[in-house]
Amino acid sequence: MPLLIDNDVTRRLLAMDDVVPLMEDAFEQLGHGDAAFEMRTDVWSPTAHEHGDFYRWGGLTGAIRDPPRLTFRFKSDVLRWEDDGQGNQVEKTHNGEPGRFMGFILLLDTSSGELLALLNDGIIQHYRVGATVGVACDHLAREDAETVGVLGSGGMARAYVEAFDQVRDLSQITVFSPTPDHRAQFAEDVEAKLGVETVAVSDPEEAMTGVDIAATATDSTQTIYTHDWVEDGQFVVNCRQNEMDDETFETVDRMFATTNEMPSDNVVGSREERNEQYHQERRYWDRPDFPTLGEVVTSDDVGRRSDDESIFFYNNSAGLQFTPVANLLYERASEQGLGTVLPLDWFQQDVRN
Repeated sequence: MPLLIDNDVTRRLLAMDDVVPLMEDAFEQLGHGDAAFEMRTDVWSPTAHEHGDFYRWGGLTGAIRDPPRLTFRFKSDVLRWEDDGQGNQVEKTHNGEPGRFMGFILLLDTSSGELLALLNDGIIQHYRVGATVGVACDHLAREDAETVGVLGSGGMARAYVEAFDQVRDLSQITVFSPTPDHRAQFAEDVEAKLGVETVAVSDPEEAMTGVDIAATATDSTQTIYTHDWVEDGQFVVNCRQNEMDDETFETVDRMFATTNEMPSDNVVGSREERNEQYHQERRYWDRPDFPTLGEVVTSDDVGRRSDDESIFFYNNSAGLQFTPVANLLYERASEQGLGTVLPLDWFQQDVRN
């Protein structure tokens, strides 16, 4: 019988130290040809709202051989772009009304085709992205890396520093976000959870320079990181496409990526209409040829070459990331009698499709 697993169950069953090794294994399977995924597909449509909102549907799919599982994750959002009070445009989403969101993951057994679970994606989303940068950090950051700078103070920023802490012995974390109360709360919470000194600062450059690991984890649609901050030996990682200026990619010594595949962006009406609200075209490369995470984890010859190299990891989405996490949650929820059992008949039919 399929299980409905909500965010409350996920909070009880999941921790970053579970997810980083799972993500390592998933990308190792990918590197050996034992996993596959489709890149994110977005469909945009203008809504009837006067203030220029857009609707966006986004979907991701990924499968692994061991165990035989596939996930399909989708989001249904209305988007609005707002000023954060510091001159940066940020993306706000909701479903139905502000403060409500819709994102679901379907977990399927590829040995039978049956549906195993339906899962809220909110917490899993943070873990799967954070764990991916954790795996990348483990392979691409210097072995002695111990200081982290982060731009952002939300759930994704917290997932990033938790993952870094899993793969390196951190001594200090520095955080900047535009809202003083948010960055102060982040520093307090992270230091209490990780036992690592965490300092909130009032200037983004202060957070990004003089550190071994520099991470952007914001909801900004515009450039917030400049190439002038890149330093020898740093590991630099993003969260969104446009956080870094173009010169960053020319300044770092080497670039790596989750994948070289690019998302599909489909718009009802015209991209020009959408971009009038968005103010910036999303950054995509035509034919990227970066070494990928699957190659990094399966070959000792692909990663960092020296302690002086500055390395940028382009953290773009891959549907594969949801599969091992969803399966772990399904297994644990089944063992512990958690989640809501749903009739399999609801999802099957006797008419051939």
